Amino acid sequence: MRFRVAIATLGCKVNQVESASLGEAFERKGHKLVSFKEKADIYIVNTCAVTARAAYESRQLIRRALKKKPLLVVACGCYAQVAGKELKDLVKEPVLILGQQEKAKLLEIIESLSLPLEKTIISVSDTRDLRVCEPYPLSRFLGHRRAFLRVQDGCSVFCSYCIVPYARGPSRSLPLEEIRSQVRRYLASGYKEIVVTGVHLGLYGRDLSPSRSLLDIVLLLEELKVPRFRLSSLEPLEISDELLDLLARAKGFCPHFHISLQSGSDEVLKKMGRRYQAADFKTLVEKIKKIFPEAAIGADVIAGFPGEREEDFAKTFALLESLPISYLHVFPYSPRPGTKAASWPQVPPDKIAARAKKLQELSKAKRKAFLREQLGSEREVLVLRYVKEQGLYEGLTRNYVSVFFEADSSLLGEIARVKIERAVDSFLYGEIVRFFKFFCKCL
Repeated sequence: MRFRVAIATLGCKVNQVESASLGEAFERKGHKLVSFKEKADIYIVNTCAVTARAAYESRQLIRRALKKKPLLVVACGCYAQVAGKELKDLVKEPVLILGQQEKAKLLEIIESLSLPLEKTIISVSDTRDLRVCEPYPLSRFLGHRRAFLRVQDGCSVFCSYCIVPYARGPSRSLPLEEIRSQVRRYLASGYKEIVVTGVHLGLYGRDLSPSRSLLDIVLLLEELKVPRFRLSSLEPLEISDELLDLLARAKGFCPHFHISLQSGSDEVLKKMGRRYQAADFKTLVEKIKKIFPEAAIGADVIAGFPGEREEDFAKTFALLESLPISYLHVFPYSPRPGTKAASWPQVPPDKIAARAKKLQELSKAKRKAFLREQLGSEREVLVLRYVKEQGLYEGLTRNYVSVFFEADSSLLGEIARVKIERAVDSFLYGEIVRFFKFFCKCL
């Protein structure tokens, strides 16, 4: 029997890759992928649990799918892993709840079921037993002009606020040859930019024998002549001088760093279980700007961590305000059941909201200033999409700036040279100077 299958994905780039791979697996079996808004036989929600908001949105999508009375609703991913029994009690109607280990076998599990599902099934293995990084292969990254390269899963650090090690298990890495094969598939499909991603990317390769590191991945991407690549979020102490030196010499590297700060207060960082101090972050950002003057530098920061005093927040704000940061990802703290920090005295919600708003306003100001630094420059831009509201095409520069310009559909997914001419509010506009064609010669 052939089914109409809809997949909704919440959370990180790793989840997005896993959903895309599962979608391809369904298509290979003759099933049809449809939008989550359409009528489907099977709805799959690849959930997230990193914040209370993400968990809430996961439940909402599951309920929305159940209202359509399909043959099957599947909840998989991080929220399903850590809160399967809670989900069963909340939803009431039959749902297939799968943990991380089971998600990789989703199609096989569904094929073994009698549908429609008559009662809830929970199949969730202990993530502590996970030892292998499932490959989740892809021939193309459907719906994306940039391809996400998942090289690592899990985390072995256990920060006091974070549910991820419980939801994803210990750090596990893909062997370099599997990564090589995936990169070749992406290049053969015409992708010009690859984003290297993992749950805790800086831990890549430490579990392999012989051990590997991000240096090996960068060297591989250069060997395969990937036109453009960037690295997703990294911890401050995992961006070594050796890595910066290699990236400075790499032809394909996009000068864009996203660094996990979380707090500018050493006292709070210690309570969080972070292994660096605010001064380490400051030194790193200044070093990056010296080596990569045009780099975009983003940072993750948590507002209202348990025990965060006004003076702690002031230190965070002052540190970020003083540095050449391009943007912030601001997370209002929300307690995650099962983590150490969830049982500690909490900052009042109104104070958390006020601090988050102040950081978000700082992020807007930083982003606006960074965008205006680009005026008058010519940038290499990957053409991503047509934006109907603008009546223009949108592209992304190597240093993570979106630009709008006139083009045509033949340039989608291609690389163009654009002169950035003006800024309106938080948008940049430019004109194409020329465009390039890249061809894969690595196969």
